[in-house]
Amino acid sequence: MATHHLPHHESHGNHPMSVIGFLLILGGFASAALWLVSMASGNVAVAILCGLLMVAAFAGAATILTTLTHRHHHSPVLPDNTDAERGRYMREYR
Repeated sequence: MATHHLPHHESHGNHPMSVIGFLLILGGFASAALWLVSMASGNVAVAILCGLLMVAAFAGAATILTTLTHRHHHSPVLPDNTDAERGRYMREYR
């Protein structure tokens, strides 16, 4: 009986979690802007809420990006489709 093995595939692009980290950074900056405007206009409750959202978004993004870098050895910023990464793939998996 013949067994068919699918070839091992390594993605050479941005990790999907890096996109979520990027969106959290954008959300953190938007929350920071709303926090600043809310403080200036005297809306204390909205300012506190936006400040907490800002801290949570930046903390979540930092956690995602450092996890990708240290645990998964994947660059969260640069896609792994350079010539050096292709060479590493060929050395390690072929």
